[in-house]
Amino acid sequence: MSFIQRLRSVFSRGASSASGVESPAQVVISDAHIGTSMWQAAVLARLNVSVRIETLSDHAHYARGLPVFSTPLFKELADVPTDTARRDFSRRSELSSVRWAVCSFPPSRFEALAKLPEHVRILVNVGHRLHIHVQPDRLEEITALFATLSASPRHVLATMSEYDYHYVRYHTGCELLRLPVVALHVDDAVRSAAYSPANRVVLIGPSHNTSVILGFEDDLSSLNAQSRAYAIERGFEPYTFEFIKAAYPGDQATLENLRRHPAVLMNPYSAFSISMVELYQSNLPFFVPSDALLVDKMGDVRLHPLYQPLDAVERLSSKHPASGTPYPHSPHDASPEAQRHWLQYMYFNQVQHAQRWSTPKELFKLLYEQDLAALSQKMREENEHLFQDQLVAWRALVAG
Repeated sequence: MSFIQRLRSVFSRGASSASGVESPAQVVISDAHIGTSMWQAAVLARLNVSVRIETLSDHAHYARGLPVFSTPLFKELADVPTDTARRDFSRRSELSSVRWAVCSFPPSRFEALAKLPEHVRILVNVGHRLHIHVQPDRLEEITALFATLSASPRHVLATMSEYDYHYVRYHTGCELLRLPVVALHVDDAVRSAAYSPANRVVLIGPSHNTSVILGFEDDLSSLNAQSRAYAIERGFEPYTFEFIKAAYPGDQATLENLRRHPAVLMNPYSAFSISMVELYQSNLPFFVPSDALLVDKMGDVRLHPLYQPLDAVERLSSKHPASGTPYPHSPHDASPEAQRHWLQYMYFNQVQHAQRWSTPKELFKLLYEQDLAALSQKMREENEHLFQDQLVAWRALVAG
């Protein structure tokens, strides 16, 4: 049975029964990122836990036909009184068996989920920085409120990336569970397929990247010319490079298509992303610029300027100086020294087999002169070990 068939089977317990009445779910996942919802639902499906996704995301179509809900109860949860939310919850038979509510992005969704009945435990598995999508004048309030949850028997606090583990620990001092992304929502046939590329085109990621090529002056023609020259000089058939979006426009960039390629040249923009994890955990040889090349090049790491105004971040930083933490630098510090410190926690520095390079020659040597099939196999072994460990961790969590 494929993953999609298996997940549909588990989901069917929370979808329509033969009588036309929805059957109860045990876990509700409710946040604004369909990717975080899908991978956590997949883990729970492997454990035969019935799941209901109540999404706030505009990208539910990526769930590929799975029964994802967007009911008023959950869409409006943040804006209704607690007694109203609990009354409406109690009237819905399909929610009668819910024991857990899960949120990840934004993490502050935990405030809304607290309005569910007290018997529903809440897992906050932080899927991006704690302060994402928080009003600027509430940054410190959310920080303090999150810290109080560590003493709450109702809540379990976790992070799905190592960067976010340290980010939250920096601001709150809390110790959290590590529940990293495991791409069990990727079909087994994709993840277990032997390395057998169908072409000589190395993809340039992440998937939405259409111009950035670090280390090559953002010039695709220069990259391809240097690749060709390196290959011909050494007797190899040249690889060419192409952006994922150019090779697979629209919704064609499925992992089934991407796995037909020999490798991906990743130009990371953030500490981690679901799509980055999906590529690595599909065992596609994964080439990433060195930390030195990434300094000042990653636009989605610190809160400012994408997520918060500078004055709000400065107020937050004044409440949490690095001197009061085990860390030498604040994650909001834009100095090269601080960036280098926080780079160590990013996804590509946590996995075992990301291929790091500092110069074009180093990249080409890694790409042309090692056994990529053997590299892919090592990645598969690493990823399978992670999958099994996380199934054990989630089984213990939902059994509690």
